[in-house]
Amino acid sequence: MSNSGWLVSICRTATAGAVAGLPMAAFAAAGKSVLPLSPGWGGLALTVVLVPVLVVAGLAYRRRLTKETERLRAGREELATILDSVDACIYVKSADLRYQYVNCKTVQSIGLPVDSILGKTDFDLFDANMAADLRFNDQRVLQQGEKVVAEEGHVLATGDTIRTYLSIKLPLHAADGSIRALCGISTDVTEYRDIQESKYRLTYYDPLTGLPNRRLLLDRLGMVVKGTRRSERYAALLFIDLDDFKVVNETQGLYSGDRLLSRVARCLEEVVRESDTLARLGADEFVLLIHDLGLDVEQAAHAAERVAEKLLGQIVNARGEDGQLPVLPITASIGITLFADGDASVEAAMRQADIALQQAKAAGGNTLRFFNAEMQADVMERVSLEADLHQALARDELCLHYQVQVDSHASVVGVEALIRWNHPKRGLVPPMLFIPLAEKNRLILPIGYWVLETACRQLAEWAKERDKEGLYIAVNVSSVQFHQTDFVTRVQHALEMTGADPARLVLEVTESLLMEDPQWVREIMLRLSKLGIRFALDDFGTGFSSLNYLKRLPLHGLKIDKSFVNGVLEDPVDAAIVNTTITLAESLGLEVTAEGVESEAQHRWLLEQGCQVFQGYYFGRPQARENLKLKVAESFIPT
Repeated sequence: MSNSGWLVSICRTATAGAVAGLPMAAFAAAGKSVLPLSPGWGGLALTVVLVPVLVVAGLAYRRRLTKETERLRAGREELATILDSVDACIYVKSADLRYQYVNCKTVQSIGLPVDSILGKTDFDLFDANMAADLRFNDQRVLQQGEKVVAEEGHVLATGDTIRTYLSIKLPLHAADGSIRALCGISTDVTEYRDIQESKYRLTYYDPLTGLPNRRLLLDRLGMVVKGTRRSERYAALLFIDLDDFKVVNETQGLYSGDRLLSRVARCLEEVVRESDTLARLGADEFVLLIHDLGLDVEQAAHAAERVAEKLLGQIVNARGEDGQLPVLPITASIGITLFADGDASVEAAMRQADIALQQAKAAGGNTLRFFNAEMQADVMERVSLEADLHQALARDELCLHYQVQVDSHASVVGVEALIRWNHPKRGLVPPMLFIPLAEKNRLILPIGYWVLETACRQLAEWAKERDKEGLYIAVNVSSVQFHQTDFVTRVQHALEMTGADPARLVLEVTESLLMEDPQWVREIMLRLSKLGIRFALDDFGTGFSSLNYLKRLPLHGLKIDKSFVNGVLEDPVDAAIVNTTITLAESLGLEVTAEGVESEAQHRWLLEQGCQVFQGYYFGRPQARENLKLKVAESFIPT
């Protein structure tokens, strides 16, 4: 081969190598930059000029291509790093549902190496049921082009625990618009769901018994009330309250009480339908909501009654299967209300069931009671009265009336202060109506201190009048007052503030007070006696009379209850009781006052038995201060 041929061959080889990676535009550019040459040496000259240009251009293009390839590779590596760092399973499935790509999280979740996952279907990796669920969602994406958002279950490789994933699945389209694959992103939400479930249970369930709490009960009661308006079928609400449950806590401890409540809850659940709601309101209060009791009220009532009787039986037996449960007998009271046809609301149903429960407890417990309208009317009247009583002191509606007490010569020696409530609409409200309410809600404390201060103020005024300075005033003291730690201080303050003579103040106490805490009561009475205050035992004989406290307590007098005085002329037993009381009081050096004297015959009989002081309508009814007469008629003076 000639030199020229060898060169041409090399040039052709070089040219071919350069042209392999050089675009056609480079040839055009090169051609335009070279002048035309004459034939012969012209071809060789063109080659000599063109080859270096093409080689340089090819090398430059290769460098650019290499850099682009490196950038693409770096980009792919960075994308892979990002996808593998995401705390979610990211995967691509082909049209036949085989895995084409999985990130690191997917590999960890499935528990197999990448090579064992790619090319496989879910039926190769999971159990048939789970794989079928996954395929159902995948086919919606691949066949219908939907974007699917759903919760899916996966079993981890570490065990049989099913993890819950929130999956988002999207179709991947080819250039022609067809769906070529599926891309899925699945986030593990198991812990989140557990937290939400825990929050839900804390919000709607009682932690001790696991029963629905008040909030969930009210939600379900609201739905049942609405349902009865549409269907007119009766439903029932049962309030269940354990009788004297506090005794268990006080004698055997709170832990024992909690065990009992848990046991009671389980026993009640045994006789309750799954469609009904058994809830715990708190403490020892349970509620059962029963729906769909039929269209007939009598049948509904019988059905509710049968359920209530079963509940009572379950509670009685609640302590029978656990030797560590309280040994005390456990019973309950149940209040029931029925409602249908939109005649109730959530508030009304709750109120009515509670009213019926209170009636059951008042009947002695271990029983059930149904709500009725008359019962509600009485309760609403009492509630209204109680609401007004809260304002009575502030509105200056309370006043004191006084009833005289006379001695054996019919001379007025003192009065008993009796509180009256002059209601602006009701008029004078009998004490037997509002005093129990005041004691129940502790209004008796401010009311009692007002009575004490008003009586002391009256004593101070009478002390300035010569014909009244020797009178005393007897004031009833409630058990609630007496057990206040500052009671002695309050009494002392009332005396000092008004300037009343303590010797002219008589505090009347009941036998029930003396029996509650004898040692405490004795200490308080002794402290007040040192101030000069006297004590009288009111309604003697109506409680659990004991000679022990007559001997140990600083008493100055006894008051014979009017229930005995009424029968002294007709009933030998009443006469014997009164006679014995007078004899006993004389032997102990106590003054005897007979209450409820209403006739001359009673007065004379009591005088003959040795009674010393008398009080009753025969001598005068309770009167306001301005109407009080402190001089009795001549006819009362014994002859």
